Amino acid sequence: MSDVILYSGNAFSVADGKGRFVLPLEMRRQVKLGSGGENRLCLSVHMDNGCATGFGLSHKLFLFEEVNELEREARAANRPFNGDLERENRLGTIEDVNFDEGGRFFLHPDIKEEAGITDVVFFYGVGRYFQIWKPEALVESPDRPALIRNKVRRWLEQRAAEGGK
Repeated sequence: MSDVILYSGNAFSVADGKGRFVLPLEMRRQVKLGSGGENRLCLSVHMDNGCATGFGLSHKLFLFEEVNELEREARAANRPFNGDLERENRLGTIEDVNFDEGGRFFLHPDIKEEAGITDVVFFYGVGRYFQIWKPEALVESPDRPALIRNKVRRWLEQRAAEGGK
């Protein structure tokens, strides 16, 4: 069995009265496992997709080690590589937050703004991390699988029909 934490599945979360979102149960278990048993969630912004990302502390260490490996490969191939800049890009935007036993957490305001998130999010497990989307943005993203886009679109339509609750 590998020590790699893998996230899959998907779920919606509507912000509570305090503005907190709820991390889905299975993702919460994986984050806690990847954070040495702590309720510690790492959040960032995806550099290409326009969504937020979430993962445990083990993935943050993986990102650091990955840059070190790229640096070694570049050195061995006598290629230029700016390891400091790459670490800045991969690690400098990560915000660590706590979540309670119910999975409630605050999404950092800067991350919310960058991802366009307001009162609802869609969690989407994609391997070593999960994505946190503004649902409308995911629906409009042609690179996401049609199955997922259609699921989110149907949820948004149902929510609108129920008066946005």
